[in-house]
Amino acid sequence: MSHRITRGDLLRTLQSPKAVSACLALPSRAESVRTARRFVAHQLQAWGCEAAEPSTALVSSELATNAIKHRSPGAEAQDFLVAVTFEPGVALVVQVSDANPGLPVVKARQSALATSGRGLFLVTQVADYWSASPRSDGEGKVVSAYFRVDQVSTDPPRAYELGLPEAAASATSSSAGPEAHRFDQQETGGGMLPSHEFSRPSVPRVHNWLGGDVWNFDADRIVGKELLEAAPWLRQAVAAARDHGQQTVSVLARSGIVQFLDLGCGLPQKHGHNTHDAAKAAAGESTVVYVDRDPSVCAHYRSMLETSQERECQADFTQPEALLAHPALAHLDRSSPIAVLLHEVLPWLDDEQTRQLLAALQAWLPTGSVLSVIHAATDSDPQAAAGLVAVYRNAGITYRPRSLEQLLALFQSWDVDIPGITAVPLDRLRVVGSRKPVSRLRGVGGRKPLYGSYAVLARVPNLLLDRSCPGVGPEPAGASVPSLAEAERR
Repeated sequence: MSHRITRGDLLRTLQSPKAVSACLALPSRAESVRTARRFVAHQLQAWGCEAAEPSTALVSSELATNAIKHRSPGAEAQDFLVAVTFEPGVALVVQVSDANPGLPVVKARQSALATSGRGLFLVTQVADYWSASPRSDGEGKVVSAYFRVDQVSTDPPRAYELGLPEAAASATSSSAGPEAHRFDQQETGGGMLPSHEFSRPSVPRVHNWLGGDVWNFDADRIVGKELLEAAPWLRQAVAAARDHGQQTVSVLARSGIVQFLDLGCGLPQKHGHNTHDAAKAAAGESTVVYVDRDPSVCAHYRSMLETSQERECQADFTQPEALLAHPALAHLDRSSPIAVLLHEVLPWLDDEQTRQLLAALQAWLPTGSVLSVIHAATDSDPQAAAGLVAVYRNAGITYRPRSLEQLLALFQSWDVDIPGITAVPLDRLRVVGSRKPVSRLRGVGGRKPLYGSYAVLARVPNLLLDRSCPGVGPEPAGASVPSLAEAERR
């Protein structure tokens, strides 16, 4: 299928004479989530659909979780149904039916979904189509997730001949009747994820776990725990770096820069702790474009962002020309200054990739623009830094924290603002160390390191000394340029 998936495709699969289904009724209790996942995985194996198992079984458990969390008040023993339908060579449909007629979560375009609808975040990014419909008996709703299976075998084993159980027929007909009305839907064209998607660690999800959030899986938590063994102070360093990034955005917005390009944005934080939150709190007219190369990150932002002043896009930072030509970046006005955020991004690029990206940004950015960089440091705790590199290497991920000298070398063609390089200490109190020797910044005698990362605030070089960007542009000789801490005090 090359056309856009619609509800009609969903109904055709459910009503196809070639389709087979299986269904299981479960009590509305937490332990039922694992049972639902095992049931779906078993059916897919029986039908020869092993390739679809990781994504489909995971979606079934997330839908079951939503059914349990949104059960009718006081109905502790209320049952819900899990059904899976397979049309050979065409589609798989996973459905969960419960007795609560309300929406499974708030609409996907509302930011509250970030905290109240984690399960459907995953569904909207994995499934080709999803919808929620009222049951024909008026007793609740059915949430359906549709997966294309063009490459799944059209000749499954004899287990395919399983008949449709009566309970399954009831659940299917209750959701698929032509009289059913759609409550809400999200079409993403995402398709089934590769089998290793949730069995391998993802850097955004590992950072999400280190930050204490919930969007992560076993593989991410395993790596996260190993990272903490190598550097017990890492959680504190991650929190300090995020705080510094938020404060930098706020300062820049108050100084007159109201356009932000957040490269390598990572997974969204809780409401009120994202780039657009800090920017709009300081300057309500701020515009933010989020960019990441991880499709799941982009799916999160796509579901969360609400206004026309916020955009997201997927792009590869190792291809800067394609990145800067992305249509989403046209949302930024290049006749006015832009702040580019590279917060904890460059450690995932080698020196050559970093120089290419920085050169492309420098050529693309308008006069008065600013580059904000937060970068993991090796100077404060060299032994722990080496341990972090080793943990990531064992997970198949290349990680490159850098020393002060290595970081400065990357910015030789930029005008580094006063105070230059800021060491972001673990106690979240700002310490300026732009020109101090590295030895004075290190922890001593095995004590907890003073800081975990560096922050750089740099300007696009301007030979004409244009001062169109107040607070961050170059100043005439003898004038005092405020530091970040000074700007915050103002």
